Amino acid sequence: MRSTAKVTIVAMTALGVGLAGCSGDAGTPGAGASGKTSAGASAGAPGGSAGATSGAPGGTSGTGAAAPCLVGTWKATGLDGKLSGPVTGTFTGGGGTTLTVDSAGKAQVDFGAMKPVTFAFTVSGGDVKGSFGYGGKVNGTVKTPSAATGTWEPVGTVDFSTLTVTVDLTSPAAVRVADKASIADFAGTGTADTGGAVDAQPVLKKSSYDCSGGTTLKLGPPQGGPDTGTWIFTKA
Repeated sequence: MRSTAKVTIVAMTALGVGLAGCSGDAGTPGAGASGKTSAGASAGAPGGSAGATSGAPGGTSGTGAAAPCLVGTWKATGLDGKLSGPVTGTFTGGGGTTLTVDSAGKAQVDFGAMKPVTFAFTVSGGDVKGSFGYGGKVNGTVKTPSAATGTWEPVGTVDFSTLTVTVDLTSPAAVRVADKASIADFAGTGTADTGGAVDAQPVLKKSSYDCSGGTTLKLGPPQGGPDTGTWIFTKA
C-alpha cells in the first residue's frame, strides 16, 4: 500500500509539472471562490462578482464587440498543443465543445459534450500519460477588432462558476486526480498536487484568433504568450 501511494504521489507531481507547460498561469488559480474572474485583472487573479445567464450567450458588464466572421455557433474539433521547457510531449482532444458568439461579443462555451484531452509527456526520464476534460458552461463578453485575425480579449467578468474538471492518470499509475471538481475548488486546492495542471481559464481568455477561412476558427496563445494549445472550431 505504501509503495502504491508513493507511485501515485510521484505521478501526480509529474502531471503538475508537465501540464503547467500548457497552462497560461501555472500554479495560479484562474478563478476565485465564486468561480468568476475579472477580465481586467491580471490572468489568474480572482475577480469581479457579476454573474451571467446560464443557457444563453452570457456576459457581464463591459462593452464588447466581435468581428463579423466570429459571430455564430462553433463546434470544436479539438485542442492541440506541445509541451516544452522542463517536459516534452503533446496533448490533443477536446472535440465536441460548443462556442457561441454574438455581434456584441457575448460568448458562451458549453463543455457538456466535450471529449477528453489526452496527454503524453516525459519528465525526469519518466513517461506520464493521462487525460482531462471539462464540464459545465462558461459565460463572458469578448472584444476583438473587426478584422478576420487579431486578438480576442474578455471584457468585464467571465463566469466560470459552473465549470468542472476531471483529471485521470493512466501511467505510471492509474489514478483519478479530480472527479467533476469545480474549477474554483480545483484551482484553489489542487494546485499543490498538480502544479496548475489544468488551464483554469479555457477558451474565454486573451487569445489570438483566426476566422479568415469563414468556416474555421482557431484560438491560440497570443503572440509572445505561453503555449496553452490551440482550439480549432468549425461553423456549426
